[in-house]
Amino acid sequence: MEQTRLIKKKKKRKKLKIFVFFIILLLVGAPLTYGGYLFFTIKNAAGKSYTELEREKSEYRIEDVKLGKDPVSILLIGVEDYLEDGPGRSDALLLVTLNPETKEVATLSIPRDTRTYIKTEGKKDKINHAYAFGGVQATIQAVEDLFELPVDYYVETNIKGFQDIVNELGGITVDVPFDFKQVGMDGNMIYFNQGEAKLNGREALAFVQMRKEDPRGDFGRQERQQIALRAIADKALSISSLAKIDNAIDAVSDSTKTNISLNELLGLRNFYNEIKNQEINILQLEGEDTRINDVYYFVPHTESINEVRNKLSQILEIEDNIDNTGESINE
Repeated sequence: MEQTRLIKKKKKRKKLKIFVFFIILLLVGAPLTYGGYLFFTIKNAAGKSYTELEREKSEYRIEDVKLGKDPVSILLIGVEDYLEDGPGRSDALLLVTLNPETKEVATLSIPRDTRTYIKTEGKKDKINHAYAFGGVQATIQAVEDLFELPVDYYVETNIKGFQDIVNELGGITVDVPFDFKQVGMDGNMIYFNQGEAKLNGREALAFVQMRKEDPRGDFGRQERQQIALRAIADKALSISSLAKIDNAIDAVSDSTKTNISLNELLGLRNFYNEIKNQEINILQLEGEDTRINDVYYFVPHTESINEVRNKLSQILEIEDNIDNTGESINE
């Protein structure tokens, strides 16, 4: 039985504390009184994480763009890499668009079960399967083809990295929205009670992974992911111990890949300071839960895809790909 999800796009005044900015703040926002030592640590960490894409620019770009100079998009990819029989799948996809001139920022969480065309396979499938088919490159291609917009940069991290970061920070404090339970990665059940709770890495991972007991399914899960990421950023900003800074930077660098260079990271620090208290757009797709050949999918409405594309196109300052009928030209 199909169930329609109508999730309105919301505009909230809140600090932009999502994972990419947590990385930036962790690497370049720490107290600079540590001088040369801290810069050396940051440089090594950035060097270990830097991984270029197998292309010069997106096929949806006419000219190359630079982070900090031009309007760009960044795809944050959280990967399940604990499977023994394959490369894993993308467990979380968050698309961030930012414009350094207008200071506009928008974020879009893409449901992992979104049914879309996977170019490497020549068929439609769940968007999180793209990672198993072709890694970061295939995942970026799937997101680009879904919205007919460029993905210029990416940040990829894995489950172990998420746990390590939380543990190195000494845990995080979150507001649990309701009572629920979730099996941890070690196979043991973890129980959560509504209200404020301090979580270690294992508990924080279970907190963001649960879907079955959430009445909003993937959308409720996305909200908990953002709650956890904001808590991580808050904790990272409060670090005063050199040892903790060092360990946290190592945790990031060992489990993260990105095509954002050190110079670009440094340049984003000023941008973050300018927009952290500004209004941002938090976008979400509207669509339907459905089963095709007994497989569950989230099928986004064409109108919702078009609305999201239009908003992101405005921020990126590129012409959208919608014709006068409101239909996508590639359908």
